[in-house]
Amino acid sequence: MRRLVCRLACIIFLSAMSIALSGCGDKERKLPRYSLKSVPLFDLSRSYSNCRWRNNLKYLYQPLPKPLKDAKIVVNKKRHILYLFSGDTLMRIYPVNLGPDPLNHKIRAGDGRTPEGRYFICNKNPNSKYYKSLGISYPSKEDAKRGLRLGFITKKQYEAIVYAIDHGKRPPWFTRLGGAVCIHGGGIGWDWTRGCIALRNADVQELFEVTRVGTPVIIISGLSKREKPVTPKPSLITTANSGRKHRSLD
Repeated sequence: MRRLVCRLACIIFLSAMSIALSGCGDKERKLPRYSLKSVPLFDLSRSYSNCRWRNNLKYLYQPLPKPLKDAKIVVNKKRHILYLFSGDTLMRIYPVNLGPDPLNHKIRAGDGRTPEGRYFICNKNPNSKYYKSLGISYPSKEDAKRGLRLGFITKKQYEAIVYAIDHGKRPPWFTRLGGAVCIHGGGIGWDWTRGCIALRNADVQELFEVTRVGTPVIIISGLSKREKPVTPKPSLITTANSGRKHRSLD
């Protein structure tokens, strides 16, 4: 009897140790994490400084209602931060990663850039390859107008994009302008996507639960008028990271 009890105790102990060593079961990669202590939390750019959130910081530490009333997402690319608002009240701050060219505006498929402008969540995928994803309505009508002028899309493709945006639907994603730009999980640590916005899985889980299709998404560069985005040049760091796959839906 004592031997049986000892065996059961050993089994329970080893099981507990294996659970502790394996973590919480999140499939995020073991990457260096951004620390919110080292990130300027409330540095919205001048192009988005009209929100009255300074006196509402208490909501950062409270559970969010599902769905969140009057939800709105703002992404500051320079700061690598996603802000979640309820109306003008700041509710959450999430660190994010982007693609290999994070500060320039997306022009065409495969450029590794995250678009800038006013978009909305056009679909939600609970079975994304990167945990969960929220599709962004890129290309917008402005993106389509520029793409038509540059000869990247046809007049018919332009009209299809305009129709989709006007009716709150997902625009065509498989044109030379690119598409399938999403807010998704997969973890953070370096700019590893192809232009999507990557979060920690726990963060995208919360975001997925409180937002709806149609939620506005505003993406800004975060650069001042004097600053100009610089296209990344090869370096020892980027060369070392070149072996890492830049994965995303785009």
